[in-house]
Amino acid sequence: MNKVVETWEVPDVGAVAVAVSDRARHARITINRDGAVKLILPPQVPLEQGREILEASRAWIAGHLRQLRRARLNPPLDRKRARRLLIERFSELARRHDFTYNRVFVKNQKTLWGSCSAANNINLNVNLVRLPGELRDYVILHELVHTRHKNHSKAFWAALDRIVGDGKHLQRQLRQYQLRG
Repeated sequence: MNKVVETWEVPDVGAVAVAVSDRARHARITINRDGAVKLILPPQVPLEQGREILEASRAWIAGHLRQLRRARLNPPLDRKRARRLLIERFSELARRHDFTYNRVFVKNQKTLWGSCSAANNINLNVNLVRLPGELRDYVILHELVHTRHKNHSKAFWAALDRIVGDGKHLQRQLRQYQLRG
């Protein structure tokens, strides 16, 4: 469990909750949809090092907060249109790369961009339509590769990389848009 120990005021960012978590292995910064920023530190990282991490990440955090403000200005999502677009693209990529699947569902999920069940049912987040096309395709192909490899093994990443190039790089890019519950 994260225990908030302090709140720091950071220029260009605002209030940042600082938490220490016994489960954290690395320091990380999270930004919720409402713009709340949290620095999570493992117990062995001193608070002063946390301040340095925040200072080094200040421009990155400010950029994400600007992006969140812009996203709030976006018009409401036309879910029927988004569902149609996602299913069309999903079907096209599945055919192109010779994947088979059971069913595909488009849902408004709070924390996942997509998932694949043991029965090869695929869930896609309706908000994928808001992503750049390359990242949207990455998520779709990531889930399609799970129809053959049910975990994130080396074989999974190798299969995904054969299709998308550097899958881990695309995964890091996707984190810029990470959904937060």
